[in-house]
Amino acid sequence: MLKVLVVDDEMPIRQWLEFCIERIPDVELVGAASHGAEGYSMFRKHMPDVVITDIRMPVMDGLEMMRMIRNLKPSVYAIVLTSFEDFEYARQAISLGAAEYILKTEISDGSLRENLKKAAAAIGREQTGEDRTVDDRADRNYLLRSLVQANAPVPCLDSVLDSYGVRLKKGPFYAINVSVESAGEAVHRPKTGFLQNSMKFSVDANNVMIVGNVGAAEGEDELEIRRACREYCGAILKQIPCWIGVSDLRSGREHLSEAMMEAYRRAKRRFYHPQEQIFASGNMWNWRLEDEEKYKILFSKRLIGQELDEAVKIKNQILDLAAREEPLNVEELKHLFEEFMVSILHMTKEDISRVKEDVRKVREELAGCRTMEELRSMVNQFFTDRGLEGKDVREYSQAVRRAVDYMEKNYASPIALTDVAAHVGLSSEYLSRLFKEDTGMKFVVYLNNLRLRHALSLLENTSLKVYEVAERVGYSNLSYFSTVFKKNFGQNPFEFKNRVSGHGRQESGADIQGGEF
Repeated sequence: MLKVLVVDDEMPIRQWLEFCIERIPDVELVGAASHGAEGYSMFRKHMPDVVITDIRMPVMDGLEMMRMIRNLKPSVYAIVLTSFEDFEYARQAISLGAAEYILKTEISDGSLRENLKKAAAAIGREQTGEDRTVDDRADRNYLLRSLVQANAPVPCLDSVLDSYGVRLKKGPFYAINVSVESAGEAVHRPKTGFLQNSMKFSVDANNVMIVGNVGAAEGEDELEIRRACREYCGAILKQIPCWIGVSDLRSGREHLSEAMMEAYRRAKRRFYHPQEQIFASGNMWNWRLEDEEKYKILFSKRLIGQELDEAVKIKNQILDLAAREEPLNVEELKHLFEEFMVSILHMTKEDISRVKEDVRKVREELAGCRTMEELRSMVNQFFTDRGLEGKDVREYSQAVRRAVDYMEKNYASPIALTDVAAHVGLSSEYLSRLFKEDTGMKFVVYLNNLRLRHALSLLENTSLKVYEVAERVGYSNLSYFSTVFKKNFGQNPFEFKNRVSGHGRQESGADIQGGEF
């Protein structure tokens, strides 16, 4: 009898696989899990011959589950299902020993039977190699880290927690996240008796999570428990330089994921309130600014349109919005401003060979910003240093105005600096220098921006194919057009076109107060 385990977070797919497998002779379905952690728990219990798994799933993805399963049973036959037609996923799955890699859109009852028949033949009913032991604590900590870093809380089943050796018992508990100043610095649990059945694990290099049941005396009210929790956190603060995020008091193990996420995210409020050390309140769902992709698109539109004053206004509005709303995903906020600054570097840098070094410096400076005020100061200084106050086309010299007018009329043709210089009656070298002085950018950058501005309009307002848009605006090479577009807008023109088609026409207004366009 061939034993099969199914792991997929999409219920219709999972139920369809269960239905098909249960009708196949000499095949036993030992379980169906909704994510990798639950699948691994079931695998440890039943040790099946075949695992049919999705790749992208909450809590633990299919690739990580396969890695852990290989530690238990190297001979397992893995069939990977996915909706993502991406070679990188296939490469990773194959490197982890996947025997089959199948798109969900292609699998059928017949192909499933054929794959299980191949699995039975490959296994030959004889397991090869020795099963290896597994580091239970390492697996437990991986599960807990996955629960902390999930996009949304996952209900935790008792069976899964027990199989991973999670010591937390039923009853009230706290999750406490300790963020240390120096990466890897040791955090010790205070021996106060406040937390029982406690666990400690590293979330990442700078964050350590402590979870435990509250050792409260009978009749002790919640106010007294909170006071005891603050004393417990105070004992940690005396150990090392750190700050602490504390969850609300939870009453059941099924809320473990939510509690740990809450503690982890609350600790990130330190970015906005550097004078505080303990963060026991705050909405953990305030994770990111809304419509960040739209901010990137709008900023790039203003930049390539030479509306530099408007680009600066967008930057200022987003800084104010972030300070007001306090999104907890600080790294994503920094990345948004990184994209702004990298776009400016590509637009204004005279020596293109220096751009890569400048980008590295920008990233280092952003990474070093510990507070919102430091981030604001760094970003504003960057814009000030590059004199981005804008310049109206009417202020250009007569020769540059004529050059710009010629480019506007001929951008769809393969024009070069020599063509424009001949039109205005200047040498290429002199026009290049004059153009940079007047517009703040090199000729080729201005031309690319001009073409991109028209490409955006065509992608937003017509039904033209992407390759047709590329040709219309002067790009004979579709791959190059896609590369340039993505460098400026953070997504390729195919993704942008699909987004416009799926969510309506992109707005072009500059008012983004409150996240509105």
